[in-house]
Amino acid sequence: MATLRIRVELNKGRIGMPLAKLAAICTETVKFLNMLSDDLQLTDGEPVWLAENFENNSVDYDCRLANDVGEARAEIGRRALRLIMGEALDDPELTFKIRPETRRQYFHIAAPIDPDEKVRFGVYRDGGAIPDLWYELAHHEDALVSGGVIDRGAYGEIQGIVHAFFKEGKRPHLRVRELATQQFVKCFFRTDMYNAAVELLNDRTAVVFVEGRIREDANTGETREIDVEDFRLAPDFSKDNFEKFLGTIPDYTGAITTEEFVEQLRE
Repeated sequence: MATLRIRVELNKGRIGMPLAKLAAICTETVKFLNMLSDDLQLTDGEPVWLAENFENNSVDYDCRLANDVGEARAEIGRRALRLIMGEALDDPELTFKIRPETRRQYFHIAAPIDPDEKVRFGVYRDGGAIPDLWYELAHHEDALVSGGVIDRGAYGEIQGIVHAFFKEGKRPHLRVRELATQQFVKCFFRTDMYNAAVELLNDRTAVVFVEGRIREDANTGETREIDVEDFRLAPDFSKDNFEKFLGTIPDYTGAITTEEFVEQLRE
């Protein structure tokens, strides 16, 4: 039977842990795992997570999904854990399936610990005796919020229309209205990018692509700020190119239909 499990290490190098703190961390961890299971539809029923293989060194144990999920869904779960815990940027399929609330819940796990403590998570390969990859979560990562904005070190892109240009001050930036959310995003750029930023203003209705390190709204998960690495004008829409694209990736949605795939994204 395929398994999905992680190793949890708390208070490494110390003896024991206050019971109330342990209970709080476990509660937040299970909440995160259940939300992730729901995002990915890993189980047909209620997910059941078992704690096992305890060790006496600090508080170490395995957390295993007891439901029989099959190898395909177990591997999707492992990919999702690596994506969230390690901020992998090379898994666009799962990026759209995982809710911002689930990502934020991962960081909430560290809320009960002290500033000098860390929670360590190890992700197992199926059948592996030891975790294949380790990730650390510190208390300060959950508190990187300033003015309602949280920085998780993620890299991303938005599409939008330039609304305003602020060239004064220490950090020049564009204010872009994102097409997907209709929210304003501050796009801070380096001084050597000034001329490229000015060129974006030639067409007041032009759509621009902006990519770089993003900071999110702490409550909604929407992009609020970007430290720009690149921005460029979107290419003109071509009906001929669009029609040529249709049907070129017949297996993109896997075993489900296009309608089912779109419905999952909407949910």
